[in-house]
Amino acid sequence: MTDPDVRTYRAATIHEALRLLESDLGRDAVILHTRQIETRGWLPWTRVREEVEITAGLGWTVAPAMAATTSPGPPAVVFQESFHSSSRDTPTAASLSTVPPAGPAESFTRMPQELTTGMTDRLASLEERFAQLDSNSTAPNAMIPSELFDLYTELVGSGLEEALALEFVFALKRETMPGEISDPALCRARLVKMVEDEFEAADSIAATPGQRRVVALIGPTGVGKTTTIAKLAANLKLRDGVRMGLVTVDTYRIAAVEQLRTYAEIIDLPMKVVTTSMEMRRALDEFSDMDLVLIDTAGRSPRDELQIGELKSLLADAKVDEVHLVLSLTAGLEFLTATVEHFSSVGTSSLVLTKLDEAQELGVMLNLARRVGLPVSYLTTGQDVPDDIEPAETQRMARLVLGQDRLLAPGAGSTEILP
Repeated sequence: MTDPDVRTYRAATIHEALRLLESDLGRDAVILHTRQIETRGWLPWTRVREEVEITAGLGWTVAPAMAATTSPGPPAVVFQESFHSSSRDTPTAASLSTVPPAGPAESFTRMPQELTTGMTDRLASLEERFAQLDSNSTAPNAMIPSELFDLYTELVGSGLEEALALEFVFALKRETMPGEISDPALCRARLVKMVEDEFEAADSIAATPGQRRVVALIGPTGVGKTTTIAKLAANLKLRDGVRMGLVTVDTYRIAAVEQLRTYAEIIDLPMKVVTTSMEMRRALDEFSDMDLVLIDTAGRSPRDELQIGELKSLLADAKVDEVHLVLSLTAGLEFLTATVEHFSSVGTSSLVLTKLDEAQELGVMLNLARRVGLPVSYLTTGQDVPDDIEPAETQRMARLVLGQDRLLAPGAGSTEILP
């Protein structure tokens, strides 16, 4: 059986949200939940907007409609108790289906305004019925409690894989006493802790006077390695006063070398450009009195075994102490997972996650953490050097995934704490 495909749509009105849903999933979609929400822009003075959020999906088992109108008019909203197990034997939730009337077909996006209030009321009734069915069930974790359904839809809406979202909700249900499950603040706090436990934060790059440390940044093309290494160098030299040098082997892109050279001149750092293992050893010999050496490498295709082999040999000659794999969160989860696997032979010690400000959904961080099990050392949140970088913290990553921290515009600080 195919796993259900659950998606969330937001718009200014119920009509616009339904149009988005029908355009994306078609008329076979099943509406699972709808609610009104308030949204605000990143800046504190931006106006609060009211929006309608609809959660819907494909692949749900829907029972025959209990009733349908037989007279011409708008489509009737029919609530159905519909439960099944996916291929992972994970129970799903109750369904809401829109059933068109007899006669000429009408698009369900033409729902009149007066039906909106009725839909909200009926959804509340559905959730009450949901809770009753849950309390009468003899099977443990037979369904999502209505009190946790909003958390489930928020997890899925953040980009979390559905099976993982269900896993968190059911774990939260098991660990919450009956009298506590109706406390949203308590449930959210426990969910933050659960998500936080999924992440591992690596130590930030540091230097010990008199003990040279060699750190390399690797990764595919276009993930922001050169900008990231410039941010790290600026912070380590100007803020921490580390005696350090730069080495670049990114000779495939002349512009990247010149970009890093410009940063090195501004920061007043010595820089070496190398193309062979012999030149790498010579450059490191010249930096023997430094406490830290950062190596910027050329972007490699994770599928090119020859390039990966060359990189492995180069870093072995450099005797690197740390290897940070730089990944852009704008890429798909399958590509990110495959990239980590292909670069593993190089000796990856931690991940640097970049372009959080450009990522559509930050739940991919948690999906990736669950799949690859590597610690995260840094997050980058924009293009500004040296500001838009921060050491990874497990609670910060958890709150970002859950939408409780926001990335702000450059110069406005790193976080905005949400309720």
